[in-house]
Amino acid sequence: MKKGIVSLLALAVLTFACSQEKKSEEQVAEETPKEEKVMQASTSEVSSEQLKSILSSYFNVKDALVNTDAKEAKSALAKLLESVGSEFEQIKSLTKEMHDKEDVEEIRSGFDDLSQEVYILVKENKHSKEQKVYKQFCPMAFNNEGAFWLSSEKEIRNPYFGDKMLKCGKVQEEL
Repeated sequence: MKKGIVSLLALAVLTFACSQEKKSEEQVAEETPKEEKVMQASTSEVSSEQLKSILSSYFNVKDALVNTDAKEAKSALAKLLESVGSEFEQIKSLTKEMHDKEDVEEIRSGFDDLSQEVYILVKENKHSKEQKVYKQFCPMAFNNEGAFWLSSEKEIRNPYFGDKMLKCGKVQEEL
């Protein structure tokens, strides 16, 4: 009888401990800034030519959003889909989701996630990059949560607000 009670008690303690550990992991994940979570993702190496093509298409998407032009953004997203290889599943998926949207504000809502994935790609393939890339940040994007994007130019042209707040932002990093 005592062995049964002790076994039951041990099982209860283990179950409780495991559930507490899981909660701790979830809490840590919630507290980890979005940017740090993104850096945990992994990418493959790309050739200089492929990186140049991806960046060119990405910058065209950014420019279309700066100009608040949904049609041009969709066209640039279609080209980005063509230039991204199958090994970049997350970039491809995000690009497709954005391409399937009609409204420029809906397209903009996915640009932050796309920017994070392209940032990782550029960061992990610095040796393949032929041009300077600027990581720029707007603290007011998405109801003051903030969001970043990449640019080929140092001058700020905000894709999240377009002409409403064209120069809102700052350069955070040169890659």
